[in-house]
Amino acid sequence: IIGYLQKKGFPEVALQFVKDEKTRFNLAVECGNIEVALQSATAFDDKDCWHKLGVEALRQGNHQIVEMAYQKTKDFERLSFLYLLTGNTEKLTKMLRIAEMRGDVMGRFHNALYLGDVQERIKVLREQHQPALAYMAAHAHGLTDLAAEIEPMVPEDQRPLCTPAPDAKLLF
Repeated sequence: IIGYLQKKGFPEVALQFVKDEKTRFNLAVECGNIEVALQSATAFDDKDCWHKLGVEALRQGNHQIVEMAYQKTKDFERLSFLYLLTGNTEKLTKMLRIAEMRGDVMGRFHNALYLGDVQERIKVLREQHQPALAYMAAHAHGLTDLAAEIEPMVPEDQRPLCTPAPDAKLLF
């Protein structure tokens, strides 16, 4: 009966008769019933289910369930991007600290970029032994004292290349 209802395009009716959480989850996603899908994903607690739930919730614009799904799957990059889009700087700051604890250099840099935290970006570049890039970032953002501190670490032959273009514009 369930298969017949699903094939005929009535997954929401089939959903009423199903007890198996995996089948219930798939039917709920198919008919766009995000609440039932959330209940089933919570009961089933499978990474693939949480991923599918996140995709469907994103399609529906339900950022709270998207956030929960990304947290369950530990999808830190997407979670950071979600916080950027929703303007949640408090949670973005937490993501920056989580990336630091995990030793995720690119995650740290991206979160610092999302937050507009120039000091943190320069810190990451210095820790990664990229003095030329750190110097250029400090110089471009008008952090002259910090640029002067970093300048001796930049090889002489690279210093002329580290001057920002005269028409360079900052993102923030």
